[in-house]
Amino acid sequence: MSTRKKNVGRKPMRKCVCCEREGPKSELLRIVVSGRNTDVEQNFMDETGRQHGRGAYICKSEKCINAALKEGLIDEAVASSCLEELESSSLKLLSLAMKAGGIVAGEFSTEEAIQKGQAFFVIIAKDASDNTTKKFIDKCIYYEVPFKIGWTKEVLGKQIGKAERSVVAVKSIDFGTEFINRFGGNE
Repeated sequence: MSTRKKNVGRKPMRKCVCCEREGPKSELLRIVVSGRNTDVEQNFMDETGRQHGRGAYICKSEKCINAALKEGLIDEAVASSCLEELESSSLKLLSLAMKAGGIVAGEFSTEEAIQKGQAFFVIIAKDASDNTTKKFIDKCIYYEVPFKIGWTKEVLGKQIGKAERSVVAVKSIDFGTEFINRFGGNE
């Protein structure tokens, strides 16, 4: 019988090169620098976490990805692929939040959730009407609810299993916190 302790239940931890927040490896984006000792240095996002090369980790947040781009840690192509991954994983998170019952959708329900203090994050479709966009931006600012303008009405509706939706409110504190971490506060 082996006397070695097994690493059961422990997740490997990594630190973001931008904000220095430590988190599980699976919740961060891995950037690989290959060809360090050659004339051609290539950076790319490692989706599998197993590519050869020196790796660095960045939070799945617009703020950290943009900071890494600004500081020259990654180039435009890598930043673009990181932002695409962020959008993709955020849509999956939205679907998961809906299945968990942490989402209300539609103008009336979202407005009611904001006014009652039940909304922790609001997503406004980028193709919503100007009046709807202005109304929910004003409500979110007044009630101090973080929001994001993004995706289309069709994509929002599809991700939550409904018809087109102009606005969606995240009522679950856990999912709301995750969206705030990914997209920051108000735009």
